[in-house]
Amino acid sequence: MRVGLCFDGFYSIQEMIELAQLADEIGMESIWMSDHLCFRDSLTTSMALLALTKKIKVAAAPMSPYSRTPIISAMSIATMDEFAPGRVIASPGTGNAAALKEAGIESPHPLQAMREFVDILRRLLKGETVNFQGKIFQLNGAKMGFVPSTPIKMYLTAVRSRMLQLGGEIGEGVLLSAGCAPGYIQKCLGDIEKGAQKGGKTLNGVDVAGFVTASAADDPREAIEANKMFLAYIFRNAHHAENIRLGGGSVDQEALAAAVSKRDWKAAKKFISDDVVFAHSVAGTPADCRKQLEAFTKGGLDLPIVLPMGTQEARKRVVRMAREIVG
Repeated sequence: MRVGLCFDGFYSIQEMIELAQLADEIGMESIWMSDHLCFRDSLTTSMALLALTKKIKVAAAPMSPYSRTPIISAMSIATMDEFAPGRVIASPGTGNAAALKEAGIESPHPLQAMREFVDILRRLLKGETVNFQGKIFQLNGAKMGFVPSTPIKMYLTAVRSRMLQLGGEIGEGVLLSAGCAPGYIQKCLGDIEKGAQKGGKTLNGVDVAGFVTASAADDPREAIEANKMFLAYIFRNAHHAENIRLGGGSVDQEALAAAVSKRDWKAAKKFISDDVVFAHSVAGTPADCRKQLEAFTKGGLDLPIVLPMGTQEARKRVVRMAREIVG
């Protein structure tokens, strides 16, 4: 089984490097460095991860058109590829709507912004002179002074129906948000396939990746509680409503959002039940987690990307768990 590793930026870069080196040694396929505003920066961290590992691929996810312009994003991607040829993945995505709002960053016309962003990125990374007059972006003869040694694969980060379709149409892959229940993943496949057909492809021609929040501990209660904080952070976003419904659970998203805005994690975790944890993540002993992960691949993930929770030792257990399933 192909398995990737995700970092959420909530813990130190030293801890991430330690886990990345373990993942590289084990043979995990890729590392996906989440770009959560106000936490560790995804691009500078990605360069550090490339520098201190040998083979594993690295992606900054998502690269938002609202927080990083196309030319700045192209420069970053090309620089990372120059340093570690063939080991860089691009994952454009609009980003966390609630976090963008908190940062005072407007995010209008997301579908148009993403289509323009990916088009411009590809053209810049090919070394083209780009004259582009779009609704969101305008470039007047921009041309990169250097380009990647090989084509960079684009995985569009998506959750909602129309963005999933766009990902299927213009991306080599689609990256699903953490917290997607297997039932919701199956629904996503229909949208991705619809977009793929529009782009002259089949569903098999689109690599479907997804973050899977994971916590492994000898005490299942410890693992469950470790996952609740992160699920609270992402489920404050209204676009997860259908995902939560298809997972079979219930979350008061408005009250949850209010608690997270105050960074009152104790209160926020109370809105995430044990049933929600099991529907949207893997938690328990390492053996439990391996079995639970199968539900996400059967749901449709080609590449499950585990997002380890808990203490550093607990995160190491999640990475070591992958040793037995990487193939």
